[in-house]
Amino acid sequence: MAEEVGYPFNQIPAETFGSYRGGVEGWGSICGALVPAISVINLVVDKEDRASLVNELMAWYKEFPFPEFQPAGLDLPGVPINSSLCHVSVTKWMEETGYGPRSSPERGERCAGLTADVSKFTAAMLNKYFEEGSYTGQYAVSPATGQCMACHEENVKPYAHGKEDCIECHGDPHED
Repeated sequence: MAEEVGYPFNQIPAETFGSYRGGVEGWGSICGALVPAISVINLVVDKEDRASLVNELMAWYKEFPFPEFQPAGLDLPGVPINSSLCHVSVTKWMEETGYGPRSSPERGERCAGLTADVSKFTAAMLNKYFEEGSYTGQYAVSPATGQCMACHEENVKPYAHGKEDCIECHGDPHED
């Protein structure tokens, strides 16, 4: 992008995003492929349109069976994760595919493919945004998450917020 497009991409040192690997220096929080993609959206999209693209990216990420792109030609299985968190993503993928341990070459190639997939999806969204002058995503908070947030706002912790699938990590509080 820096070479082909120029500004503002030629103003960003590559090192800017180095610490996002492993969910921010191995903390396992947000997937490190998402942060640069969101940063690019924020650089080039009008402020009033950013949320639509970022929400669409995050929702797509949760549902997409990564990796589609296979950088090493390993034909790794794709698994939808239902979370934007690195530790959930990696752990669920390893559990469902049998690949591991954490340092396995397959895991590294999966994350490389995932990063390429996120870049491709982000580029496609941005292209659509600039071709049409706006972007209308399909994202909506899931009914389960909406129910959790409604209960939290009224009864539990009014400061709680989020758009992830709560049940994925916390279980269903309505099950016996």
